[in-house]
Amino acid sequence: MKPRLAVFAALVPLVLLGVGVSNAKHPATTHAAPSSHVMFDADSLKWGDAPPSLPKGAQMVVLSGDPEKPGPFALRLKTPAGYKVARHWHPSEERVTVLQGDFHLQMGDGTGAHAHAFAPGGYVVMPPRMQHAASTQGGAIVQIDSMGPFQIHYVDPKDDPRTAAHGH
Repeated sequence: MKPRLAVFAALVPLVLLGVGVSNAKHPATTHAAPSSHVMFDADSLKWGDAPPSLPKGAQMVVLSGDPEKPGPFALRLKTPAGYKVARHWHPSEERVTVLQGDFHLQMGDGTGAHAHAFAPGGYVVMPPRMQHAASTQGGAIVQIDSMGPFQIHYVDPKDDPRTAAHGH
């Protein structure tokens, strides 16, 4: 017990110091430089609507970086039950970690196509230009890490919410 107590006692001041230096800006608008210190508690995240490149209903928060600019970024996406993103691809590698809920991916095309259902803790890395579709039955929160500028290219242009919103 004494070693555990000593470790705990050593960590408490570090945690308390970290609270004082955490970034106080709104997480959705904070675009920290790669050398910046960034810390957020899950209950302090300020979610906003996901960008128009995604179907309506999802919420997003940027944790670090800026998905619209060159460089690394991390964001979280919260999706409601029944949410789907049609088959698409990105020009950069995409790393997805499932934090809550159920998350389903249909990946690849042709003979390399496959699907997988992820539970919390699941992780996937998709190379640039890998076609995939995502969905959830009960809702999900996923973390996406990638390199900006982040772009979504829908395989079938009619699936793109940006063009559907304009009646094209």
